[in-house]
Formats: sequence, structure tokens, C-alpha cells
Amino acid sequence: MKEIAILVFGILGLVGIACGTEAPRPTAPLPTAEASRMPQPDPNESVNRGMFEFNTWLVRDWVDPIAGWLDQGLPELVKQGAQNIYANLTEPEFILTNSLVGEYDAAWVSTQRFLINSTLGVAGLFDAADWLGYRRTETEFTDSLCAAGLDPGHFVVLPVVGPASSHSALLLTGFFAVEWYLLAYISPVVATADLVIDLSASAASLRFARDLPEGEAVDAYAIQREQYQDYLQTGYCAPYLD
Repeated sequence: MKEIAILVFGILGLVGIACGTEAPRPTAPLPTAEASRMPQPDPNESVNRGMFEFNTWLVRDWVDPIAGWLDQGLPELVKQGAQNIYANLTEPEFILTNSLVGEYDAAWVSTQRFLINSTLGVAGLFDAADWLGYRRTETEFTDSLCAAGLDPGHFVVLPVVGPASSHSALLLTGFFAVEWYLLAYISPVVATADLVIDLSASAASLRFARDLPEGEAVDAYAIQREQYQDYLQTGYCAPYLD
């Protein structure tokens, strides 16, 4: 039984990587060499740099090889199904974040999408809600906090997740803790499966936030930090960054 459980969760991990490869989570734009070099508040820089190095190692040695194999080995139909599963798992996030920015209609649509795709869509395998005309609106956690009148906090780098702000990181952690707790009432296996898929998909999404210039003279961490700051300037958080 233990061997079967390990095999099942291993498969779910591969599904999660396929999901993240096909459908990256909302995050900062791809960093580029033209990023600003103006210093930004970073009180936990030593810890953040350690997390940045960990994420770099994770993507280089594990995610990239596995994602490359999946991209070549999986049929398009399977990859689309993986994308749909992951999108359905992230739908509850947008119920919360859309509500925080005052987009209550969008939050209600996300609620309907989750219910429809979890049932008619066979646990999210098919995007039945989209076929019925329910279009989702994606709002990132940091934007939702700023729209609700809360300071985004300072820059942090989360293991597996990547660049974020300190307050949105707390919200994100609390959200997933509550989600896991509620799913555990249905089944601890379902809750664990959701966690495995979400973490592996987040790791795969790091590939899209890690297209950084390389070389000894380049501080890739600083470039990612400045680009994330530029990203915040384009949304609800801009007033907090003046």
C-alpha cells in the first residue's frame, strides 16, 4: 500500500509540473538585463538570496529536465487536461483575490467555475465552465492586498513559489493552510494530492520567472528584485511605492 501511495503521488507531482509548465501562475514579468539598478528595501536579503539560489538549483537540476521530458513525451490532449486541472485548483484563489479588489461579479464567476469544473468537468480535467461562457478573471495576491488598503510589505523570495511581497506571502500561506484543512475534511488523500500538484506546479512556474542573464558580473538576484518592484508599480500597489 505504501508503494502504491508513493507511485500515485509521484504521478501527481509529474501532473503538477506539466500543469505549471503549460499554465504559469500570475507572477512578475520576465526579468531582463535592462532592469533598474536602484536599490530597494530588502531587510531579509541574505535569506532571500539563499531562497533564490535554492529555486535556481531546483529549476536547473530538476524542473527543467522533467518539464522538457514531459513537453516532448506527453500528447497535447494530456497537457491541456493538466492545464485545466491546475487552473481549477487555483480558482478558489481568485474567489478571494477578486473579492478583495471589489470585483464581486468576477469572484462569483470564479465560484461558479470551480463548482462546474469540479463536477461537470470531471475534477477540472475539462473546462466545462468556459464552454458555458464563464470567463475567469485572475487577480494576484499582492494586488488584492493593495486594493484592500494594505501595504504589500517588503520583497521576499519564497522557496518553490519565487518572488513575492512579505504581506502577500502571509496571505498566500494562510490561504493554502485553510484550503488544506478544509479539503482534509473531505479526505486527507485529496488534501495531500492538492498540495502535491500545487507545489510541483509552482516549481514548474519558476521557469517563467527565472529567465535571467548569466555571468559572474551579473547579479541575477538584484535584477529579479528590481523587476518585481517594477511589476508592482503597474498595479494597485503603485501608491505604496512612491
